[in-house]
Amino acid sequence: MSVYERTLEKFARTPFGDWYMKKIAPRVDPPLLRLTGGRVSSVYPVPVMLLTTTGAKTGLPRTLPLLYIVDGDHLILIASNYGKTSHPAWYRNLVANPRAEVLAGKHSGTYVASEITDPAERDRAWDLALDMYAGYGDYEGRAGDRRIPLIRLDRVSR
Repeated sequence: MSVYERTLEKFARTPFGDWYMKKIAPRVDPPLLRLTGGRVSSVYPVPVMLLTTTGAKTGLPRTLPLLYIVDGDHLILIASNYGKTSHPAWYRNLVANPRAEVLAGKHSGTYVASEITDPAERDRAWDLALDMYAGYGDYEGRAGDRRIPLIRLDRVSR
């Protein structure tokens, strides 16, 4: 990691950084990502996508910015919900309707989601998540008994 990336990670793990990631970035990133074709977010160069799911209850499109990991031909999402004891709504939406649209630069397209359940594969993906943002370890501690799901996105089309 560069000095900038280390500083960004340290900031994100502070109370003010946590507030910024929960309250400001979700408002700033959608227009910024749309304007740049999914290439630049408020936490650049950390990879952030716009994920559009279908609401589990409403059937309506739901779009939000999420950090992601590139793993070969797949993208990985971490359903940390900032360490809350419940799963995020986007996770429940993907369980009910696994097809999703992604705006993430060259990774943009239609994807199908599946949870990573194989223990060895999940451990490897979790290590990738911690390498990208060590704060996921903090979230794991706050989540209590909830095991944070890891989601693999497989591309259907561009």
